[in-house]
Amino acid sequence: MKLIKPLTDSTIQSLKFKDKEFRKYDGKESGLFIRVMPSKRKTFYFEYRFARKVKKIKLGDYPTLSLTNARDIAREYRGLVFRNIDPLAYRESLLNPVEEKKITFAEMAMKWRDKRLKLGKLKAQTVNEAFRRVELHLFPKIASLPIDEANYETFAPALSPLKNSNTLYKINIAINQIFRMAEDENLIAKNPFRKIHDEFTYVETKNHPTIPPEELPHLFKVLQNSDIKKPTVLLIEWQLLSILRSSEAVTIEWADIDWEAKALHIPAERMKGGKRAHSVPLSSQALNVLEQMRRYTGNRKYVFCSRVAPYNRPMNSGAANVALKRIGFKDLLVAHGLRSIASTYLHELDRFSSESIELCLSHENRGKVRKAYDKSKKWKSRQAIMQCWGDYVEQCKLEAMKA
Repeated sequence: MKLIKPLTDSTIQSLKFKDKEFRKYDGKESGLFIRVMPSKRKTFYFEYRFARKVKKIKLGDYPTLSLTNARDIAREYRGLVFRNIDPLAYRESLLNPVEEKKITFAEMAMKWRDKRLKLGKLKAQTVNEAFRRVELHLFPKIASLPIDEANYETFAPALSPLKNSNTLYKINIAINQIFRMAEDENLIAKNPFRKIHDEFTYVETKNHPTIPPEELPHLFKVLQNSDIKKPTVLLIEWQLLSILRSSEAVTIEWADIDWEAKALHIPAERMKGGKRAHSVPLSSQALNVLEQMRRYTGNRKYVFCSRVAPYNRPMNSGAANVALKRIGFKDLLVAHGLRSIASTYLHELDRFSSESIELCLSHENRGKVRKAYDKSKKWKSRQAIMQCWGDYVEQCKLEAMKA
């Protein structure tokens, strides 16, 4: 096999022009050659094999392109071939870059719907109803809006007409989920709608002021630094973890607790309306609160006994409200608002069906058949919901301790 000598500047300069073009290969950089043409041009090329075809790519005319630079380019292109990238296609992409198509809000919303359907955690009907609300109220005005241009200002024309409606509440949740997904997939730098409920009010909270879930660590921090008695602090935690109404939370009896099944069974007469009994799956955090209360009231009828005579009665149902006012949450949070915190967090999490969440909140589903189905089929789902909520509450407590 004939040895090919490396090209040098003197060698290239000595190449004489002929009637026919010819090539001179470089013995140092594989695939590099200089083409000498009758038109008195000397041009560097890189020759390579790709997809079972021999191809060549023009690098530049000598001496405008030096031998050293030609070798550097040839070396780079050979590296592309090694990585299974065609240098011709690569150079074309650099010379004529294709403008990246921006994803629109409508496309992102459809991706959100399709992903939820594929995961199968929620009923197809639930997923499609949520998407239909977005399609009906948002698409007419902002369907073609690129997601990286989405913010409160660009969404205002579509959301403002829905102010103070329950529809807006549900759409707010959907928007937050859609853009959280876009953030997770690195399609946007940051979800701009993390606090959408603060920007677009869906219900005037005159009766039950509440705080968003992300402010729970602050509540725990204030409670830890307060002089509120331990049983009252535990009552607030219990209402938060059990998602019970104030009157239901303070009247539970030790006899209502099934420790083995990790469940609380409240008879109908002690529930709102007095017509339907309610069972609560107890998270590990809720059980921990009950264990702590055993030290105070384990020998009495009620878990949360009155601390003033007569002692054979439960605490006042307004005890948690009084405590919250004392620690500075007047007009910001009431005991009933603790249920709203849980509801908002669980709905926005997008892991559980609205039906199961509403059952945890003891909101009645109409119809005898539906009730029977809920009782027999939703218990495991409700257990998962309550434990998930308990884990979040515990996480917030730990954050408060570290702050």
